[in-house]
Amino acid sequence: MQHDAAFSHRGYLLNCAPARAGDGSYQPYVVISRSSDGELVANRFFPSDLRFRDAEAAIAHARDWAVRWIDASNVTA
Repeated sequence: MQHDAAFSHRGYLLNCAPARAGDGSYQPYVVISRSSDGELVANRFFPSDLRFRDAEAAIAHARDWAVRWIDASNVTA
């Protein structure tokens, strides 16, 4: 089963799609693009030892990181 989630924040689209690891855990991953034109702003692979027991937790981690990154950056949509 593929788990992915899309969220918007301050003019950006956050696509969170955790990768399933061989041990059954999930690794977070997020792609950030501008909502206005779809231009890629960032993609974030997290350290390979950062894993979660379920996909929802990995999605939440990726989303929280992306929101904090956008809020701390001076990127403009």
